[in-house]
Amino acid sequence: MNESLDQCCIRCRYFGAVDALGGLCHRYPPVFAGDASPRESHHWRHPSVGPHGWCGEYSAGDQMSSSGVTI
Repeated sequence: MNESLDQCCIRCRYFGAVDALGGLCHRYPPVFAGDASPRESHHWRHPSVGPHGWCGEYSAGDQMSSSGVTI
């Protein structure tokens, strides 16, 4: 089978689902994403990813729930 399909974000231990269309990658700490909102002085974010995306950092194993807890 195609390795990129087997090792997609939704199957990675660092993926945290937000909704059915995507989630957040928790491989690394959040990064500064700007200060565009006048109501907030800063924004720290994990990268948004699609469930069927993939990268070279894939890690099989326990996955996170939408609350960030491993399941």
